[in-house]
Amino acid sequence: MVGCSANVYGPYIDKDGIPMNIGGGSLVLESDKNWNGVGHNAVANFNGADYLVFHGYDAHDNGRSKLRIEEINWVNNWPVAPNPVKN
Repeated sequence: MVGCSANVYGPYIDKDGIPMNIGGGSLVLESDKNWNGVGHNAVANFNGADYLVFHGYDAHDNGRSKLRIEEINWVNNWPVAPNPVKN
């Protein structure tokens, strides 16, 4: 989940304007039937492209933890990462 603010001290809101401290937050990445427990994210920029670096448990490989690196797209200044099942 992500939010943004014009001030480091907040308030932070999601893309619909809902404050994060009352349940707001815009979804960037979630688990699905193929990848469990995706998370512990970091963002890196390589050659002008932004990437989400995270782990997930591969449901088709006995739940082995694997490092995932997916390019982040930006839609109206909000991060959008592809669902891991599509890769």
